[in-house]
Amino acid sequence: MITFEREHHKFNFRVAGIAIHHNRILLHTTEKDDFWNLPGGRVEFNESTDQTIKREIKEELDIEVQKSKLLFVNEDFFDYEEKRYHEIGFYYLIDFPDGHEVLTKDGEFKGIEDNGRLIFKWFLLDELKDLNVYPEMLKIDLMKLKDQNKIQHFIVHQ
Repeated sequence: MITFEREHHKFNFRVAGIAIHHNRILLHTTEKDDFWNLPGGRVEFNESTDQTIKREIKEELDIEVQKSKLLFVNEDFFDYEEKRYHEIGFYYLIDFPDGHEVLTKDGEFKGIEDNGRLIFKWFLLDELKDLNVYPEMLKIDLMKLKDQNKIQHFIVHQ
């Protein structure tokens, strides 16, 4: 994976998926974190970002991504676990197979990677403004598009 550390600094090249279904967005957290973010992970050497999102969703949820479209590229700086991070993120709109059970889940549910370390949940898009979500651009840009009535571009299944 493409990540580098030097002293108290860490660089990540990350890819994440924006899954939206019936005006809900899929996010995840862990038991130790107090924030939510998008499913995904770090890019491997010689792997394209669109390959990465498909691999990561398969590893985390055992779902084959049907379609993916790059929506955002974001550079983020933040502190986490006593390190100063510099992260480049590629954010893809992703589509799950029609009728997949994950689309109807309510409440929190565990992923399959690392013995269920990741906790997933669908949130209404309107709930984003009140959530502790990272990167913050996700909340800002998705809400901006929703407010401009352009959110239909993010509706994967209706």
